Amino acid sequence: MIPPTPPPQPYSQARRRLQTHPVFAGEIPTEHSRSLPLPTRRFGRPAYAGFAGPAQRRPGQPLRLATPDRWWAVGAADQALLVYAQAPAVPFPGELADGPVEVSNGRSIAAAREDLAVLDELLDAAAPRFFAGEAADPPTRSALREQLAAVAGAGTLPWYRALVPDFFAWLEG
Repeated sequence: MIPPTPPPQPYSQARRRLQTHPVFAGEIPTEHSRSLPLPTRRFGRPAYAGFAGPAQRRPGQPLRLATPDRWWAVGAADQALLVYAQAPAVPFPGELADGPVEVSNGRSIAAAREDLAVLDELLDAAAPRFFAGEAADPPTRSALREQLAAVAGAGTLPWYRALVPDFFAWLEG
């Protein structure tokens, strides 16, 4: 008998757990910047997908991100690795605009943490609906789009769209 599939973890919990996922700790160079994980159904089951690429950090200057050179997806319920690929070996899914991009919102660390907490809250509510194939109401979609752009940085949104087009199609309703 096949055991029942557990429900997806809340987004905020999955995001925090992915920060210490053993695969990423050993595979992603420290000079890289990791994206937010976003929900997707592209890999045969509910998952969170993300990417990483070289980052240039200089005091007093915006973060500069090079085009992602690796990407992954983990199960939303158990964080089992579904795919991990370096872009030269397995191309990034979808069209990928070249970097670098600058990410700077001019916000204090405290304000950036608050922005991330708001995004966690919105995705905690929205991800289960997305995974279930249910629509989200227009105000929720709008708030989530705005918060995602604020936290991720508008310059990186094309990379997110390339990786999880199903989530962005749902988000844009």
